[in-house]
Amino acid sequence: MLTVLVTLIMIFLSFHVLPLAIGININSNPLKSLLIFILIISIQVFIYWLGIRVGNVFMYLMDGFSGVIIFIGFLLIGIRMLMEVFNIRKGERSYSHEKLWHIALAALAQGINTFLVGLMFYYIPINVRYTLIVLLIAVSIISLMGLFMKSQKLNLVFASLLYAIGGLGMLFSGCFFAFYY
Repeated sequence: MLTVLVTLIMIFLSFHVLPLAIGININSNPLKSLLIFILIISIQVFIYWLGIRVGNVFMYLMDGFSGVIIFIGFLLIGIRMLMEVFNIRKGERSYSHEKLWHIALAALAQGINTFLVGLMFYYIPINVRYTLIVLLIAVSIISLMGLFMKSQKLNLVFASLLYAIGGLGMLFSGCFFAFYY
């Protein structure tokens, strides 16, 4: 059960890159789109890895509050994802910048939740290599899917639906870890 839930959390985290990838026009410059694809993936995986490392260094200080930290952390991530749903649906969270550093900064901003999950996974016995591989595969699939999508209303509704599913999944995960684990 724990492995399934951790895998679902990694998939929910990969939904963060979809609004970022939808705004990129792959037909204008395929080489630049490939570079953006690699940039998005590497930032997400690196930020998660950094969260795991920082969690291993500092999170032992709050061992007595692990249930509260996990519950509040996943609750806040889920609420943040649910709050972004309407902005994504309106097209306000799709990025159409042509400069790489704008996209890198947006990918870094989308990776903050990934960092927080990496911090909270200190309290959950997981296989770090497994979660890194699942996150890498999920982010690759979602961002590749987003690169081939046009920035149209139906695609933005689909992205907001995935975001809503991810937010509800994070809320469920927080409740499960806090009360049943």
